[in-house]
Amino acid sequence: MGFIDFFTAGLFFLLYMLLGGLQDELDEIIGRRTQRYWVAYLLGIPTAFIYPLVWMARIAEELKAKAIDLGIDGPYTSWWHMFGWNTIGLPLMGPAIATWRFFDTLNKIEKKLNESE
Repeated sequence: MGFIDFFTAGLFFLLYMLLGGLQDELDEIIGRRTQRYWVAYLLGIPTAFIYPLVWMARIAEELKAKAIDLGIDGPYTSWWHMFGWNTIGLPLMGPAIATWRFFDTLNKIEKKLNESE
């Protein structure tokens, strides 16, 4: 998804957040209503898409905290992992690596929460 998202200038992830229900899923896991990603995306246009990257990095850090609270073994996504791979790691398929770790952590959290139901 990170690879596709990079080449579609973020439109793929925007649609995934809107149509795939990911925004609501993140809100439920984090335990609060997060800023809508479409707002972050629109704010990203004049900021060379730095704003949505910071938004995503903040969510990644909150997912890391949730995973640690649930006692899930790492590696986890994090602010630095998301931001670093999407900037410094850009020539090395960084967005794909960051997105994979983000969704890996999210899946581990969902699995743990589903086990406890």
